[in-house]
Amino acid sequence: MYIGKLNQDTSYFPEPLASAIRHLNCTDYSGHEAGKYPIEGERMFAIVQEPFTQSWETGYPEFHARYIDIQLVLEGEEAIGYLPPNSTLCPHEDFLADRDIAFVPQQTRETRIVLTKGMFAVFFPGELHRPCRAVDRGMQIKKVVIKILAK
Repeated sequence: MYIGKLNQDTSYFPEPLASAIRHLNCTDYSGHEAGKYPIEGERMFAIVQEPFTQSWETGYPEFHARYIDIQLVLEGEEAIGYLPPNSTLCPHEDFLADRDIAFVPQQTRETRIVLTKGMFAVFFPGELHRPCRAVDRGMQIKKVVIKILAK
């Protein structure tokens, strides 16, 4: 997992992360409607979302098997729960084959990450993350998630 801010030096990021962050620096997704936008076909694409953040007590951690997520907040703020990969957890909802996402029961001891406008978090396959949590109160946010095929 990485946490960063747009316009920071990308030279220390490995490819294709550096390429995706450069793309975010030169593409303003704030005016885009919610939906999926191709960058490099299914190897890399963007998903613009406009969710309403929910209380910390709701929602389930998710993980992916094939894609890296770069989640960038465009408007508002969100908290995201994070835990390192744990191969002993059994998903209670498994959509990995079709949608590359699985959900596990809520976990104790999640690290809380707060992202504000212009901040991003990178989650690698297997890393548990629970996005769209409210920081102080629920709010409509706008974000873009860049999906990068890792394997």
